[in-house]
Amino acid sequence: MRNTFSPDIGMETHEFVAFIIFWILCCPILLLKPERYRIPAMVSSVIVTVAAFSIFIWALAKERGPGPLYDNPEAVYGVEHLHGSNLAWTMVRLIVSHVGAWSGGSDASSDFSRYARKQGDQMWGQVFAIPLCLFGSNVLGIFATSCAKGFFPDEKPLWKLYDLLEAIQRHGGPGARAAVFFAAFAFFLSQLCVNVVACGVVGGMDLAALFPRFINIRRGSVVIAIIGICINPWRILNTANSFISAISAFSVFLGPMSGIMLVDYHLLRGRQLKLSHLFLPSQASDYWFWHGLNWRAPVAWVLGVFPSMPGFCASVTPNAVVVSQSWIRVYYLSWILGCAISGSVHLALSNIWSPPGVGEVDVIDVYETHGRKEVDEEATGGSEKDVGESDGMGYM
Repeated sequence: MRNTFSPDIGMETHEFVAFIIFWILCCPILLLKPERYRIPAMVSSVIVTVAAFSIFIWALAKERGPGPLYDNPEAVYGVEHLHGSNLAWTMVRLIVSHVGAWSGGSDASSDFSRYARKQGDQMWGQVFAIPLCLFGSNVLGIFATSCAKGFFPDEKPLWKLYDLLEAIQRHGGPGARAAVFFAAFAFFLSQLCVNVVACGVVGGMDLAALFPRFINIRRGSVVIAIIGICINPWRILNTANSFISAISAFSVFLGPMSGIMLVDYHLLRGRQLKLSHLFLPSQASDYWFWHGLNWRAPVAWVLGVFPSMPGFCASVTPNAVVVSQSWIRVYYLSWILGCAISGSVHLALSNIWSPPGVGEVDVIDVYETHGRKEVDEEATGGSEKDVGESDGMGYM
């Protein structure tokens, strides 16, 4: 297809057409209920795993080794060997960037753990599947890219999977074209599932929680889909540096949020909540705070984001903003630093101005979620009044 776009657009015509087709296919899937995604997600996970290992094994066999990026990366990129503090800070930056890239999924895990059959079911996925899948996908991608640089020496390093598949098709024959189709179709199914579930549904749930009177999960998913086009995502993926800067932004903004959530639930409240109060949209709820906003959280969040902003601005717009190396290194620590600062500030503010209902639970098991300890307390009478009776809401 002839390219009709100018070079500064960040993508070519055929890529834009494929992008629009992909979104058209996503839209009807966004209208399904979240619990219907389970089986398609499992199927796509198996298919894409087979495709990923197939490409990995094929690349190692064709190159007969790990490739030049593994043996001598400095020669490939024309850079000096990193050592000492430069190596350490580069590793810190990439580790924190990766943590930040997945902090969104971590913060939104409750959107899907609610569908678990037992309380502990969601732990296995978070403890084992997520770290293994992340580590495995990184290893497969790095070695496949390194091998591709060996047998496609005239190509740039093919870090993007679709660039690698395109190069295989360009340098291979009819058999390579068929193999590329099946591999691309497997990753297409996986990306379709990830895009709908991790972006559309999660965003839809957040918008539905913010504006329940006007937006449900389906409408919120459609809104997220529209925003996803308006932000020009192809520009984010245009270069490796812009991609790293984009995923680092997750660390800057979600690290402080993670710290607030961890401290509030585990340290401040001791994992004790009044479940019935979570569903009271009025001042009768302990979690209504001030007009539905716990003012301690945004204050703590701003203070956690602030130290990383100079380095973040310099990373995103290096030609317009110049800061010292110290600010850049603070930015490299954005997730860890923001999480620690915001969590500490939120805990301090909550101890000085204690919010209502800290450490309290419903005496009456409104939603049948109490464990053995709570049931025994109910049998002996407990010390609190029934929240339903005290608020006059008539839950029982």
